[in-house]
This record gives sequence, C-alpha cells and structure tokens, in this order.
Amino acid sequence: MSQTEEDVEASEDETPEPLDLTADERKLVTQPYDYSVDQLTSHVEKGKIQLIEVPYQREYVWDDSKASRLMESLLLNVPIPVCYFAENEDGSWEVIDGLQRVHSIVRFLKGDIVLRGLSVLTELNGKRFHELPARDRRRIESRTLRFVVITEESHPDIKFDVFERLNTGAVKLAPQELRNCIYRGALNDALHELASETELGEVLGRNKDLRMRNEELALRFLALHGDLPGYKPPVTQFLNEYMRRNRSTGPSRQAVDSFRQTISTVRTVFKASAFRTLKEGKPSANINRAFFDAVTLSIAFADRDAVVAKADAVRRGHEGLLRNPDFLPLIGRATADRTRMHGRVRMYTRMLQDVGIRSNLPKLPNE
Repeated sequence: MSQTEEDVEASEDETPEPLDLTADERKLVTQPYDYSVDQLTSHVEKGKIQLIEVPYQREYVWDDSKASRLMESLLLNVPIPVCYFAENEDGSWEVIDGLQRVHSIVRFLKGDIVLRGLSVLTELNGKRFHELPARDRRRIESRTLRFVVITEESHPDIKFDVFERLNTGAVKLAPQELRNCIYRGALNDALHELASETELGEVLGRNKDLRMRNEELALRFLALHGDLPGYKPPVTQFLNEYMRRNRSTGPSRQAVDSFRQTISTVRTVFKASAFRTLKEGKPSANINRAFFDAVTLSIAFADRDAVVAKADAVRRGHEGLLRNPDFLPLIGRATADRTRMHGRVRMYTRMLQDVGIRSNLPKLPNE
C-alpha cells in the first residue's frame, strides 16, 4: 500500500466527532509543576515518571545531534516547551507530550549521549555529561522545567480529546496509537495478537500496519460485537469506553473466537477484497471501515458454515450491495451515525438471509 493510500485511509474520518458528554462530565483537572532537571531524573529512577519501554510503543527517535541541541538550550537558558503528563491510577505519570525531550535529558545525565553538533558551545562537542565542567553540570541539573499533569480526576473522554490536541508531532499519532499508549493492559495485548495473525493480514492485504489500523479494526469488531444494539456515536468515544472497561481483563474468549472464525470465513469467501468498495468496477485500494462493520458483524451472527457453502451466492449479493443506491450512503458518509451503523449491518444480514443463510443478529433499534 502506497503512502498516498495510507493517507486516504487514515484521514477517512479525521473530522473530530462531537463528544457525547453532559456539562458536569466535561471535567479537566490539571496541575502544573516546576521541577529541576535533577528532580526529573530522580522521579524517573523512582518510577514516579514512567519511561518504561513497552511493546508496540513508539520508540525514542531523537538522534544524539538533536538531543545535544536540547542540552545546549538548557545550558544557554533557552526556554523549553512545556511537557504534559497523564496521571495513572497508582499516582505515577506517563508522558503524553514531550517524551523525546524527557528521554533525551535522562539519557544525557546517565552518560548515554555524546554531545555533537553544538553551534554555540562548540568546546563541549564530544563530551558526555560527567566530562562537562562542574559548573555546566550544576547548571543543567538546576534548570527548571514546567510540567502540566492531567490528573486522574479528569473525565476519560476529555483526557483523550486533550491527548489528541497535544499530539502535534511531525507524524501525528493515530487514535489507536494513542489508545495503545493510554490503555495498556490485557485488552491492548490481545488486540496486538489478533492484528498480527496471518488470516487477518491476508484479508486486509497487509500483514502488519505500523499505524495500528489492524488493531483498530479488531477493536471495532470486539466493541460492536459486544453491544451492537447499544452502539451510539461518536465511535471514538465508544471504542475508548470499551478499552477502558476491558483494559485489565481483556476481551471474552467468546468474542475472540467469534472474531477469528469470522475472519477465517471472510478469507475463504472473499480473499482480500472483502472490505473494499468498487472503483470503476474494481475493488478499491483502501479498506472501508464502515463496510468492514457490515461484513464482519453480519457474518459473525450468521451460520458461517452456510456462508462458505453458499459462497458464490454470497459474493453476488455482496457485489450487489456495492451497487445498491440505498446501501452506499450507509458506508459512504456520516458512517458513525447510529442509524447508518445499524442500517448497514441490517441490510447485509438481510442479503445473507435472502440467499438462505440463518442469522441470530440481535434485535436492533427501530425494528
């Protein structure tokens, strides 16, 4: 998949959805702190500030030259941008914005960085922290940094919204990449496992996706499979709530089995064209997430053996829906809308029933 295609899919629903929150729930509690560099490193060593290398988390990416420029800024008393943290349930802090700066400072004081590329204090090039003159070491250790902590008392959906607003890096984190950082635990691990499985890669036409779009599709299925009748937009909020609720326990075995069996059925019947709309009569290059909902949820609640047995009829019905003027709006615009979400699953299920496949789709509103 080319970069252009990635951008198209990633921006498919980029417009922020209004949060479904009452006035009392719109609660954001922040606490500012002014810490010296010495205090920062002490907090990291004691675990108060989490810089733990965890699987799937975006890596530290600054090279020594960029980190060296930050150290030079500290020595020259150049203002350093505010760093933002999120408070965990145990009182520790995780870096939300400023990870590269915080990590660079800690690495330098540990002696892991050799200064290079300094344009003002050129005499310090080639030196590690312990090789600096005592005066410069003290100057760095005593520099004050401003931290803003988004406390645990803040409403979770407001916190997520703030994280998205602070997400201003050269390559912005996608929503699932943010969830990966915020909701670590058994569910997050399960999503990575499901996303890496061969059959899903074959169906999506990509074995691994660095923007975690495969993980997000697995999450969509699990969350909607668990409560399709109760779904209400915005979809980001719906997915966040599912991750919060199941963060530690992980998904149910029944939901995971249903996902795997559904993907296996889809692969058998459609190969890699299952979730792609038609463009000039041929499957589009991009995955349509709304169509993914319709196909996977309908098949998950259907007699999957019958879907395979009647594969030819199912493929004809599938392609017919992609030319149906009543179905296309349900996967083409305002796809997070509750009526459209239920409508596309209902229409796809009806297509399966029309070719003689039983379904136990739960009763949806307005039926």
